[in-house]
Amino acid sequence: MAFKKMFLDHPASAGETYLQHGGRAIVLAFRMFGAGIAAVVHAIVPGLFTTTAGDVAIQIAEDVSDLRETSNEA
Repeated sequence: MAFKKMFLDHPASAGETYLQHGGRAIVLAFRMFGAGIAAVVHAIVPGLFTTTAGDVAIQIAEDVSDLRETSNEA
């Protein structure tokens, strides 16, 4: 695969630079990681973090949907 295709085409299709896209992906990864930790704790102690993982998943889905709409408008 060519360098441009591997590193630049996808971020550009989302209306972002390589660094902007990478930063957004890292933030998303940490949000998902945090939700995963909350789910593990919830599995051990069901009374803790009763809605956290689901709430984060819904918020992430909404955020990604908004980003897709914005990039499709451009």
